[in-house]
Amino acid sequence: MTQISKRQLVKDLEHEIYDVFWSTIVKFTDKKESALFFSDLFTTNERINFTKRLAISILLYKEYDWKTIKDLLKVSDGTIAKMSSKIDSHGFKLFFAKLERDRKWQQFWKDLAKTYLTITHGDKVARLGDEGIEKIYFKKKSKLLH
Repeated sequence: MTQISKRQLVKDLEHEIYDVFWSTIVKFTDKKESALFFSDLFTTNERINFTKRLAISILLYKEYDWKTIKDLLKVSDGTIAKMSSKIDSHGFKLFFAKLERDRKWQQFWKDLAKTYLTITHGDKVARLGDEGIEKIYFKKKSKLLH
């Protein structure tokens, strides 16, 4: 669990720091620069926790069941529950809408799903082939964000 100092900032200063932080983040336009910044800012464990939470939220949005998420990402029910309670927020809806428009992300999650199916149902996947997998497991679903 992340440690937070008992010595709290004055609220005005805290808001100013947040403002500078987010203003800085949106200025990154290069993936390598962003990765370098976050690698320097976060510890290895913080980066792992952050990326797992992000992956959990996406898998929940994609309607994966909790057992699959636990097995795939090696996370607890408690962590999944925390993220599950947040995915209907405005911030996550905005995030998911942006992901849905990104073809590279769409392909990544489809490939991840195929890998998972191959690991868990190898014999069935082998019999179905790519075309069968597409028909059965990847039917076009229209997921509307409310």
